[in-house]
Amino acid sequence: MKTARLTAILALVILTTLPSHSQTQRRRGSLMEYTVIGNDTVYVDVLPPARIHPKEYMNRAEWIQYYQRVHNFSKAYPYALFVAKTIRETDSIFVARHYTKREQDKYLDAMKDELLKSFDPIFRKLTLKQGMMMIRLIDREVGMTPYEIIQKYLGNINAGFWQGVAKVLKGDIKRQYEPKGEDKDLEQLVRYWHDGEFDDLYDYIFGKPRPTIVIPKQFQQPFYLTVDSKQSKKDARKAAREEKKKKK
Repeated sequence: MKTARLTAILALVILTTLPSHSQTQRRRGSLMEYTVIGNDTVYVDVLPPARIHPKEYMNRAEWIQYYQRVHNFSKAYPYALFVAKTIRETDSIFVARHYTKREQDKYLDAMKDELLKSFDPIFRKLTLKQGMMMIRLIDREVGMTPYEIIQKYLGNINAGFWQGVAKVLKGDIKRQYEPKGEDKDLEQLVRYWHDGEFDDLYDYIFGKPRPTIVIPKQFQQPFYLTVDSKQSKKDARKAAREEKKKKK
């Protein structure tokens, strides 16, 4: 089995054991404040702090590594954000609707089926580095290592198995995200993303916009809306059958 396929499976396992593409951009076209001094109108704005990218301090090998990291991040981070968003939405709907354990399991089974069908072909296209980077970034966004996620929802045996798979991929799903340590370079890219600077960085390096990451249609809205829609159609079909029986 190819390592890329193993990475896809591991990512899907993490995604489908959850109880969850958005990006933050700078506001554009907003009105500026101004003040009048004598006969002059002076426009006032607060400029974001300038960052000095480390390009000029890197040798050729470091440049290449940096380019690869930026490109891989552009593929991996949107999916980590998607996972975090889905977790928040799922937790919220469970609380808001007072779902029982049975209802939660039913909801999660439906979500799992859709996730597998929708994301398996997407994750197969990720490279090994992109897949492992995504897994680290999921830890950053949800505050749990992939090992802890699998252990919580699938048990110790499954968690141990997938830790073994990660080792085959030269990864470690037990390792915590370290924003000031081993993952500081990733954390820098995360800050660029949330400050609206990442797209400019990508365009500067590669001379083109970053690739568009597609989230399947059924997950572009809270998943409970998809579940509700399917349930409504099911109820309508059931009601139609019952009405047909009555007429007979």
